[in-house]
Amino acid sequence: MKRFLPTVPLMLCAGACDRAPARIEFQPPGYVLSSSEVALQPRVLTQGGDVLEDARPRFAVAPPDLAVVTASAGVRCLRSGDGTLSATAGPVRREEPLRCRLVETLRMPSASRLIIPNAPVAVAVSALDASGAVLHDVPVTLGSSNPSIFRVEAGALAPVSVGTANLVASAGERTASTPVTVVRKVRSEPLLLNDGRRVSWSLNQGHYEIEAQVRSTDGSRHGITLAWVGGTHCQDAGEAQLLRSECTIENTGSVIIENPTTFGLGPAADGVVAMYEVP
Repeated sequence: MKRFLPTVPLMLCAGACDRAPARIEFQPPGYVLSSSEVALQPRVLTQGGDVLEDARPRFAVAPPDLAVVTASAGVRCLRSGDGTLSATAGPVRREEPLRCRLVETLRMPSASRLIIPNAPVAVAVSALDASGAVLHDVPVTLGSSNPSIFRVEAGALAPVSVGTANLVASAGERTASTPVTVVRKVRSEPLLLNDGRRVSWSLNQGHYEIEAQVRSTDGSRHGITLAWVGGTHCQDAGEAQLLRSECTIENTGSVIIENPTTFGLGPAADGVVAMYEVP
């Protein structure tokens, strides 16, 4: 009978040890972008993989002012910074990095303008914390309120058609938007008009803006004039070296730029002109 006695403690240990905590599972919080609670969903398991239903790990945060662990087994960040979240159950311990990035505001351009057929334009949007510091490792999601006007492609804005839509940015629980105007380049070219000469371009229905800038070849303040034909709400312009104007063409029309004559002896006007179809 004595030969069986040494095996009894081993058999008892086998039963007890099988219920001992062997590992802790919980959802690592990773980057936390808001002050809302993040559920950890903890579980304590045995060596055999059984869940110990009555075992609850103890959580701790270092540094302690970075975040708090809630009674419902979640973590809530108090400020932005880096730390460690640890869980302990008996002799078992697990640590995971905790990166709190509390997004307070999004910094983005007040407005943007895209030109068809130019290439997509990169846009700078940053997430900021309560102190105004840039959270460089926080991803910002960008979208278009109307992809038929412009699309977001790999962080850049690609023009599609003439119009206005909003660029929408989001990070964590923060969202911001800014208007984006898409225009179509009608022409952009050098402009050289001798005394009394004019140039005109035919236009289809649409709203247009034009800018022309010249200098006088004799160094005087002699300039150019601008007139619209077949439009409404148009802004004809008197003689100047810098002209900006807009016009809505109802059906078909044209725009005329002229170097006013000075008895055929005036200076030439040399410069550039750009015209766009706009919303």
